[in-house]
Amino acid sequence: MKQAVIKYSLLTLAFFLYSLSSGYSIGDQTLVGARDVSLGNTGVVLFSPFSVFHNQAVISKFQKISVAIDYRQPYLIEGFAEKSLAAVIPTPLSNFAISVQQKGIQGYNESRFGLTMAKQLGKRFSAGLQFNYFLIGFPEEGRSKGTFVMEFGVLFQTSNNVTLGLHIFNPAHTSIESLNLKSNLPASATTGIALKPSANILFVSAISYCVDNPLNVRMGIEYQFSESFFLRGGVSGKPFRHSAGVGYKSKFFATDFAFVHHETLGYTPSFSLVLNF
Repeated sequence: MKQAVIKYSLLTLAFFLYSLSSGYSIGDQTLVGARDVSLGNTGVVLFSPFSVFHNQAVISKFQKISVAIDYRQPYLIEGFAEKSLAAVIPTPLSNFAISVQQKGIQGYNESRFGLTMAKQLGKRFSAGLQFNYFLIGFPEEGRSKGTFVMEFGVLFQTSNNVTLGLHIFNPAHTSIESLNLKSNLPASATTGIALKPSANILFVSAISYCVDNPLNVRMGIEYQFSESFFLRGGVSGKPFRHSAGVGYKSKFFATDFAFVHHETLGYTPSFSLVLNF
């Protein structure tokens, strides 16, 4: 019994430190998608089903149904995991997506449910809007509380080799309150650029601003060394993180593995699988 109490206390402390390292507990800066993570969390300009977490405008580019899952174990802490699911459904009117994310430890958990609509608004410009429901399970009350949050994104392709993206999360600065805790969901803006100087190389960069937090600069590079295999690396800060990963892509599926290193808390591995129908 004593060992169980000690283990639970350590996990709770780790989760608290993790929240502080991100600047808040849940929201826009969640690292989702191994490819996005390995490229310094520059998903605001990356094509992926995980764009439901980074820039909803990207969803307008899909022409086939796509389903993606992601799993992370922050700082290799036993019992501490993040799981995400995204599904994109193209239609003649607009493209739609649903997403689910869950993370936490025994006695405390956070969940996010999202519904996305995105549309191409011309040859080069697209936009997307998402409504989320955030839910937190508070241990002191033995029940959960939630709130609705809106986010949106735009994407502009100046050419086949240059893409610009902008994402706004929670402009109303919504929060969730319990008896002893107030979780402020971030109000943030992220903008980025993707450059593809050749068929095998991709450079990405992004800047994120969050209320009550410093500017976060992110950069990444992807090298395609064969028809289906990729090498990736990235950096971001503050706090300073460096990341790396590998990926395999075929016509019907893609799988990616990445790790990111936090300057204080250590390594976090992640794995993603994308299925295209």
